[in-house]
Amino acid sequence: MVDKFAKTLVIFGPTACGKTALSLDLAEALGGEVINADSRQVYRHMPIISACPSAAEYARAVHHLFEFLEPGERFSAARWAELAREKIDEVRGRGKVPIVVGGTGFYLRVLLEGVDAVPEIPAEVEDGLAGVPVAELYKELQAVDPVLAAKLKPADTQRIVRGLVVWRYTRVPLSGWQKGTRNEGTRNEGFLKVGIRPDRAWLHARIAARWEQFARMGVVGEVRRLRELGYGPEAPALRGLAIPDFFAHIDGEVGLEEVLAKAVVRDRQYAKRQYTWLNNSYGADQVFDCAEAAPVLRWIASAGA
Repeated sequence: MVDKFAKTLVIFGPTACGKTALSLDLAEALGGEVINADSRQVYRHMPIISACPSAAEYARAVHHLFEFLEPGERFSAARWAELAREKIDEVRGRGKVPIVVGGTGFYLRVLLEGVDAVPEIPAEVEDGLAGVPVAELYKELQAVDPVLAAKLKPADTQRIVRGLVVWRYTRVPLSGWQKGTRNEGTRNEGFLKVGIRPDRAWLHARIAARWEQFARMGVVGEVRRLRELGYGPEAPALRGLAIPDFFAHIDGEVGLEEVLAKAVVRDRQYAKRQYTWLNNSYGADQVFDCAEAAPVLRWIASAGA
Protein backbone atom coordinates (compact mmCIF):
# COMPACT_ATOMS: atom_id res chain seq x y z
CA MET A 1 0.00 0.00 0.00
CA VAL A 2 1.34 3.44 -0.94
CA ASP A 3 0.40 6.03 1.68
CA LYS A 4 1.94 9.11 0.08
CA PHE A 5 3.08 9.76 -3.44
CA ALA A 6 4.85 13.04 -4.13
CA LYS A 7 5.76 12.72 -7.81
CA THR A 8 3.96 12.81 -11.13
CA LEU A 9 3.64 9.30 -12.50
CA VAL A 10 4.29 8.88 -16.23
CA ILE A 11 3.27 5.70 -18.07
CA PHE A 12 4.53 4.97 -21.57
CA GLY A 13 4.34 1.84 -23.69
CA PRO A 14 3.39 0.64 -27.16
CA THR A 15 -0.11 0.85 -28.52
CA ALA A 16 -2.58 -1.74 -27.17
CA CYS A 17 -0.34 -2.79 -24.28
CA GLY A 18 -2.95 -1.95 -21.61
CA LYS A 19 -1.94 1.55 -20.52
CA THR A 20 -5.52 2.75 -20.04
CA ALA A 21 -6.49 -0.04 -17.64
CA LEU A 22 -3.23 0.36 -15.75
CA SER A 23 -3.69 4.11 -15.35
CA LEU A 24 -7.17 3.60 -13.91
CA ASP A 25 -6.06 0.94 -11.44
CA LEU A 26 -3.22 3.19 -10.29
CA ALA A 27 -5.49 6.23 -10.08
CA GLU A 28 -7.82 4.34 -7.77
CA ALA A 29 -4.95 3.00 -5.64
CA LEU A 30 -3.02 6.27 -5.38
CA GLY A 31 -5.80 8.84 -5.42
CA GLY A 32 -4.83 10.02 -8.88
CA GLU A 33 -6.20 11.82 -11.91
CA VAL A 34 -5.34 10.80 -15.47
CA ILE A 35 -3.73 13.21 -17.97
CA ASN A 36 -3.73 12.13 -21.62
CA ALA A 37 -0.46 11.94 -23.60
CA ASP A 38 -1.83 10.42 -26.81
CA SER A 39 -1.90 12.69 -29.87
CA ARG A 40 -5.08 11.09 -31.26
CA GLN A 41 -7.09 11.04 -28.06
CA VAL A 42 -7.07 14.85 -27.80
CA TYR A 43 -9.65 14.91 -30.64
CA ARG A 44 -13.43 14.62 -30.52
CA HIS A 45 -15.73 12.48 -32.69
CA MET A 46 -13.31 9.53 -33.03
CA PRO A 47 -13.31 7.58 -29.74
CA ILE A 48 -13.22 4.14 -31.37
CA ILE A 49 -10.40 4.61 -33.84
CA SER A 50 -8.31 6.51 -31.28
CA ALA A 51 -9.05 3.96 -28.52
CA CYS A 52 -10.29 6.57 -26.05
CA PRO A 53 -11.53 5.42 -22.64
CA SER A 54 -15.12 4.18 -22.55
CA ALA A 55 -17.83 5.90 -20.53
CA ALA A 56 -17.32 3.35 -17.76
CA GLU A 57 -13.58 4.00 -17.76
CA TYR A 58 -14.04 7.77 -17.67
CA ALA A 59 -16.26 7.28 -14.62
CA ARG A 60 -13.51 5.57 -12.63
CA ALA A 61 -11.23 8.63 -12.38
CA VAL A 62 -11.00 12.29 -13.31
CA HIS A 63 -9.55 12.62 -16.83
CA HIS A 64 -7.83 15.58 -18.49
CA LEU A 65 -6.93 16.51 -22.10
CA PHE A 66 -9.10 13.86 -23.70
CA GLU A 67 -11.45 14.65 -26.63
CA PHE A 68 -11.33 18.44 -26.36
CA LEU A 69 -10.30 19.47 -29.91
CA GLU A 70 -12.11 19.32 -33.24
CA PRO A 71 -10.43 17.07 -35.82
CA GLY A 72 -9.64 20.06 -38.03
CA GLU A 73 -7.67 21.90 -35.35
CA ARG A 74 -3.88 21.84 -35.48
CA PHE A 75 -2.16 21.03 -32.22
CA SER A 76 1.52 20.91 -31.35
CA ALA A 77 3.52 18.93 -28.83
CA ALA A 78 4.68 22.20 -27.28
CA ARG A 79 1.08 23.32 -26.72
CA TRP A 80 0.16 19.92 -25.30
CA ALA A 81 3.08 20.09 -22.86
CA GLU A 82 2.01 23.57 -21.77
CA LEU A 83 -1.51 22.33 -21.03
CA ALA A 84 -0.19 19.17 -19.36
CA ARG A 85 1.97 21.22 -17.00
CA GLU A 86 -1.08 23.31 -16.09
CA LYS A 87 -3.09 20.15 -15.35
CA ILE A 88 -0.25 18.64 -13.31
CA ASP A 89 -0.19 21.75 -11.14
CA GLU A 90 -3.98 21.72 -10.78
CA VAL A 91 -4.06 18.05 -9.78
CA ARG A 92 -1.24 18.50 -7.28
CA GLY A 93 -3.04 21.55 -5.89
CA ARG A 94 -6.00 19.32 -5.05
CA GLY A 95 -3.72 16.89 -3.23
CA LYS A 96 -4.10 14.26 -5.94
CA VAL A 97 -1.51 12.33 -7.94
CA PRO A 98 -1.09 13.34 -11.61
CA ILE A 99 -0.83 10.25 -13.82
CA VAL A 100 0.33 11.11 -17.34
CA VAL A 101 -0.36 8.22 -19.71
CA GLY A 102 -0.03 7.77 -23.46
CA GLY A 103 1.95 6.43 -26.36
CA THR A 104 3.10 9.63 -28.08
CA GLY A 105 6.78 9.72 -27.28
CA PHE A 106 7.34 13.21 -28.68
CA TYR A 107 4.69 14.65 -26.35
CA LEU A 108 6.44 13.12 -23.36
CA ARG A 109 9.89 14.20 -24.52
CA VAL A 110 8.74 17.81 -24.72
CA LEU A 111 7.10 17.58 -21.30
CA LEU A 112 10.13 16.00 -19.64
CA GLU A 113 12.97 17.75 -21.45
CA GLY A 114 11.58 20.87 -23.07
CA VAL A 115 11.60 21.53 -26.80
CA ASP A 116 14.05 23.04 -29.23
CA ALA A 117 13.06 26.60 -30.06
CA VAL A 118 11.93 25.77 -33.61
CA PRO A 119 9.05 27.94 -34.87
CA GLU A 120 5.68 26.38 -35.55
CA ILE A 121 5.75 24.85 -39.04
CA PRO A 122 2.61 24.66 -41.22
CA ALA A 123 1.36 21.15 -41.87
CA GLU A 124 1.48 21.78 -45.63
CA VAL A 125 5.28 21.66 -45.48
CA GLU A 126 5.21 18.07 -44.21
CA ASP A 127 2.35 17.20 -46.55
CA GLY A 128 4.66 18.08 -49.43
CA LEU A 129 6.86 15.11 -48.51
CA ALA A 130 4.04 12.56 -48.47
CA GLY A 131 4.66 9.60 -50.73
CA VAL A 132 8.35 10.34 -51.31
CA PRO A 133 10.47 7.22 -50.68
CA VAL A 134 12.43 7.44 -47.45
CA ALA A 135 15.69 6.76 -49.32
CA GLU A 136 15.19 9.96 -51.31
CA LEU A 137 14.30 11.90 -48.18
CA TYR A 138 17.40 10.66 -46.38
CA LYS A 139 19.61 11.61 -49.35
CA GLU A 140 18.20 15.15 -49.26
CA LEU A 141 18.71 15.35 -45.51
CA GLN A 142 22.35 14.30 -45.93
CA ALA A 143 22.78 17.25 -48.29
CA VAL A 144 21.06 19.93 -46.18
CA ASP A 145 21.74 18.71 -42.62
CA PRO A 146 24.62 16.20 -42.61
CA VAL A 147 25.05 16.52 -38.84
CA LEU A 148 21.51 15.33 -38.17
CA ALA A 149 21.61 12.72 -40.94
CA ALA A 150 24.71 11.13 -39.42
CA LYS A 151 22.78 10.54 -36.18
CA LEU A 152 19.81 8.87 -37.87
CA LYS A 153 19.21 5.48 -39.40
CA PRO A 154 18.31 5.68 -43.11
CA ALA A 155 14.90 4.14 -42.36
CA ASP A 156 13.96 6.53 -39.51
CA THR A 157 11.20 8.17 -41.51
CA GLN A 158 9.73 10.26 -38.68
CA ARG A 159 12.97 12.02 -37.74
CA ILE A 160 14.14 12.37 -41.34
CA VAL A 161 10.88 14.09 -42.27
CA ARG A 162 11.13 16.31 -39.20
CA GLY A 163 14.63 17.39 -40.20
CA LEU A 164 13.55 18.17 -43.76
CA VAL A 165 10.43 20.17 -42.88
CA VAL A 166 12.48 22.32 -40.49
CA TRP A 167 15.05 22.96 -43.21
CA ARG A 168 12.49 23.66 -45.92
CA TYR A 169 10.53 26.10 -43.77
CA THR A 170 13.32 27.90 -41.89
CA ARG A 171 16.36 27.31 -44.12
CA VAL A 172 18.21 26.51 -40.89
CA PRO A 173 19.19 22.86 -40.25
CA LEU A 174 17.44 21.21 -37.32
CA SER A 175 20.89 20.41 -35.90
CA GLY A 176 21.51 24.16 -35.89
CA TRP A 177 18.31 24.85 -33.98
CA GLN A 178 19.24 22.17 -31.49
CA LYS A 179 22.42 24.04 -30.60
CA GLY A 180 20.38 27.00 -29.44
CA THR A 181 18.45 27.61 -26.26
CA ARG A 182 16.11 24.83 -25.29
CA ASN A 183 12.72 25.81 -23.92
CA GLU A 184 12.46 24.67 -20.34
CA GLY A 185 10.41 21.58 -19.66
CA THR A 186 8.98 20.49 -16.35
CA ARG A 187 11.83 19.41 -14.10
CA ASN A 188 12.60 15.79 -14.74
CA GLU A 189 13.17 14.99 -11.09
CA GLY A 190 9.47 15.60 -10.42
CA PHE A 191 8.51 12.52 -12.43
CA LEU A 192 8.54 8.79 -11.86
CA LYS A 193 8.64 7.16 -15.29
CA VAL A 194 7.16 3.71 -15.86
CA GLY A 195 7.69 1.79 -19.09
CA ILE A 196 5.55 -1.10 -20.30
CA ARG A 197 7.42 -3.51 -22.60
CA PRO A 198 5.30 -6.61 -23.28
CA ASP A 199 6.30 -9.62 -25.32
CA ARG A 200 6.01 -8.66 -28.97
CA ALA A 201 4.15 -11.78 -30.08
CA TRP A 202 1.58 -11.17 -27.35
CA LEU A 203 1.23 -7.53 -28.41
CA HIS A 204 0.85 -8.42 -32.09
CA ALA A 205 -2.02 -10.77 -31.26
CA ARG A 206 -3.60 -8.12 -29.05
CA ILE A 207 -3.39 -5.50 -31.82
CA ALA A 208 -5.18 -7.85 -34.23
CA ALA A 209 -7.88 -8.62 -31.66
CA ARG A 210 -8.37 -4.93 -30.93
CA TRP A 211 -9.05 -4.07 -34.58
CA GLU A 212 -11.60 -6.87 -34.73
CA GLN A 213 -13.21 -5.32 -31.67
CA PHE A 214 -13.15 -1.86 -33.27
CA ALA A 215 -14.98 -3.28 -36.29
CA ARG A 216 -17.69 -4.73 -34.03
CA MET A 217 -17.94 -1.41 -32.17
CA GLY A 218 -18.69 0.45 -35.40
CA VAL A 219 -15.45 2.08 -36.51
CA VAL A 220 -16.71 2.33 -40.10
CA GLY A 221 -19.76 4.26 -38.94
CA GLU A 222 -17.52 6.53 -36.92
CA VAL A 223 -15.49 7.41 -40.02
CA ARG A 224 -18.72 8.01 -41.99
CA ARG A 225 -19.85 10.46 -39.30
CA LEU A 226 -16.51 12.25 -39.53
CA ARG A 227 -17.08 12.63 -43.28
CA GLU A 228 -20.60 13.94 -42.61
CA LEU A 229 -19.12 16.52 -40.24
CA GLY A 230 -16.93 17.72 -43.10
CA TYR A 231 -13.68 16.02 -42.16
CA GLY A 232 -11.58 14.00 -44.57
CA PRO A 233 -8.24 12.21 -44.38
CA GLU A 234 -6.41 15.54 -44.81
CA ALA A 235 -7.67 16.82 -41.42
CA PRO A 236 -4.89 17.11 -38.79
CA ALA A 237 -6.48 14.45 -36.59
CA LEU A 238 -7.02 11.99 -39.40
CA ARG A 239 -3.74 11.85 -41.28
CA GLY A 240 -1.58 8.75 -41.01
CA LEU A 241 -1.84 5.26 -39.58
CA ALA A 242 -5.02 3.45 -40.66
CA ILE A 243 -7.48 6.31 -40.88
CA PRO A 244 -7.12 7.26 -44.59
CA ASP A 245 -7.77 3.64 -45.55
CA PHE A 246 -11.15 3.76 -43.83
CA PHE A 247 -12.10 6.77 -45.94
CA ALA A 248 -11.11 4.76 -49.02
CA HIS A 249 -13.35 1.96 -47.78
CA ILE A 250 -16.44 4.13 -47.34
CA ASP A 251 -15.76 5.50 -50.84
CA GLY A 252 -15.96 1.92 -52.13
CA GLU A 253 -12.30 1.71 -53.16
CA VAL A 254 -11.22 -1.14 -50.86
CA GLY A 255 -12.87 -3.87 -48.79
CA LEU A 256 -13.12 -3.76 -45.02
CA GLU A 257 -11.12 -6.94 -44.53
CA GLU A 258 -8.17 -5.43 -46.41
CA VAL A 259 -8.44 -2.17 -44.44
CA LEU A 260 -8.40 -4.03 -41.13
CA ALA A 261 -5.41 -6.11 -42.23
CA LYS A 262 -3.51 -2.93 -43.16
CA ALA A 263 -4.48 -1.35 -39.83
CA VAL A 264 -2.99 -4.28 -37.95
CA VAL A 265 0.26 -4.04 -39.91
CA ARG A 266 0.53 -0.29 -39.39
CA ASP A 267 -0.16 -0.53 -35.67
CA ARG A 268 2.53 -3.21 -35.38
CA GLN A 269 4.96 -0.92 -37.21
CA TYR A 270 3.99 1.94 -34.92
CA ALA A 271 4.50 -0.28 -31.89
CA LYS A 272 7.98 -1.13 -33.17
CA ARG A 273 8.88 2.58 -33.19
CA GLN A 274 7.44 2.92 -29.69
CA TYR A 275 9.57 0.01 -28.46
CA THR A 276 12.61 1.76 -29.93
CA TRP A 277 11.81 5.01 -28.13
CA LEU A 278 11.16 3.13 -24.89
CA ASN A 279 14.47 1.29 -25.16
CA ASN A 280 16.66 4.16 -26.34
CA SER A 281 15.23 7.52 -25.32
CA TYR A 282 12.53 7.34 -22.67
CA GLY A 283 14.80 6.76 -19.69
CA ALA A 284 12.24 4.82 -17.67
CA ASP A 285 12.87 4.51 -13.94
CA GLN A 286 11.42 1.01 -14.14
CA VAL A 287 10.20 -1.18 -17.00
CA PHE A 288 7.53 -3.86 -16.58
CA ASP A 289 6.66 -6.65 -18.98
CA CYS A 290 2.92 -6.30 -18.41
CA ALA A 291 0.49 -3.50 -17.61
CA GLU A 292 -0.59 -4.74 -14.19
CA ALA A 293 -0.96 -2.44 -11.21
CA ALA A 294 0.24 -4.75 -8.42
CA PRO A 295 3.94 -4.89 -9.42
CA VAL A 296 3.97 -1.17 -10.16
CA LEU A 297 2.52 -0.38 -6.74
CA ARG A 298 5.03 -2.68 -5.02
CA TRP A 299 7.87 -0.94 -6.85
CA ILE A 300 6.58 2.53 -5.93
CA ALA A 301 6.35 1.50 -2.29
CA SER A 302 9.87 0.03 -2.29
CA ALA A 303 11.27 3.09 -4.06
CA GLY A 304 9.89 5.37 -1.38
CA ALA A 305 8.50 7.73 -3.99
